[in-house]
Amino acid sequence: MPASVASAPASGTHSALRDVIDHEQRARRRRIILRVAIALVLCAAVAVAVVFLRPRPVPLGERFRRDTVGRGAVIREVSATGRVEARTTVQVGAQISGRIASVEVDFNDAVTRGQLLARFDTESLDAQVAQSRASVKAAQAALEQAKVEHTRAKHQLERSQRLFERGIESSEVVENLRSTEASAAAAIKSAAAQVELQRANAKVAETSHRYAEVTSPIDGVVISRNVEVGQTMAAAFQTPILFTIAQDLVAMRVVAAIDEADMGEVEPGEHASFTVDAFPQRSFEGVVTELRSAAKVVQNVVTYEAVLDVDNPERLLRPGMTASVKVRTAAIEDTLHVPNAALRFTPPGEQAAKQTVWVLRDDELVAVRVVTGISDGMSTQIDDDGALGADQEVLVDLTPAGRAIAGEK
Repeated sequence: MPASVASAPASGTHSALRDVIDHEQRARRRRIILRVAIALVLCAAVAVAVVFLRPRPVPLGERFRRDTVGRGAVIREVSATGRVEARTTVQVGAQISGRIASVEVDFNDAVTRGQLLARFDTESLDAQVAQSRASVKAAQAALEQAKVEHTRAKHQLERSQRLFERGIESSEVVENLRSTEASAAAAIKSAAAQVELQRANAKVAETSHRYAEVTSPIDGVVISRNVEVGQTMAAAFQTPILFTIAQDLVAMRVVAAIDEADMGEVEPGEHASFTVDAFPQRSFEGVVTELRSAAKVVQNVVTYEAVLDVDNPERLLRPGMTASVKVRTAAIEDTLHVPNAALRFTPPGEQAAKQTVWVLRDDELVAVRVVTGISDGMSTQIDDDGALGADQEVLVDLTPAGRAIAGEK
């Protein structure tokens, strides 16, 4: 009886242990299955990501930037910078020294030829004129006195010659009288020369007196006045400039600095346009009338001056304004033209060629030869030979995607 009682608890313990072991084994299998499932899901996710996130091949058309072939005018222009000037400008100076007594005109006054501009103080000039006239009279009196002396010497000589012929007068006396008569004749010439000299001095004094009134040499407009009443001007070593007069502000000119590289294209008679800072939205027209041969060198940059005649009926342009000039050297009104970038571009891996543009046809790169003409800096004229048509797209550069692919290669 005791043995049977002892075996019963032992079998129960073993049964409980087996249950625990079975439970642990089932839990372990579930963990293994879960881990395998997670691994499978991760592998599937990675596979899906690889499939969907892998870079797709970039189509050929998306590798290039494109622009269109246009039709219209192509105008070749040479750019330059110049200054606006009056066609004729006269600087009026002082020819005498002295104090300015009055100024009769001001800035922007219209003046006519011969009009009084300023007047010098004439007190000392009046005295000089009076003195020179008195000197002329004195010289004339001296001339008359010389003539009288000559007449007397001549009469004495004639009387002595008659006496000498009678044997009354000696030959020595006759020779002395001849010398006296000759001296008197020379004195007449000297006195006459003095008269002419004094007359010349008088003329100089009178001319200086006339110069005391400064007058306008032309019809025009006063654009500069450099003198005030009471100012003393000295014209001994350099003529002082009192006024600057522009002949006519209705007709003006622009002197433009043309770069030496562009001089071969600019010719007299070509049309030009320009703008000034005062009227940036307005374009003024002009014509090239002169190309000057003297070179201007500034910081090793060589330029030549071109003169443009400009009409200024509204008087908007003023002397000294800075002009941004464009000289039209060639123009074609109706023609095909391609962007200049298309002529410079060559796709990666292709051989560069002059006068060639690239297009896409049936998803392939095709090189098209063109015959180029004039260029306006942005577009170039091409012959209309049927190789290209208006609005057709040409390649001008790579897109970022195309640059990336070109870099990988």
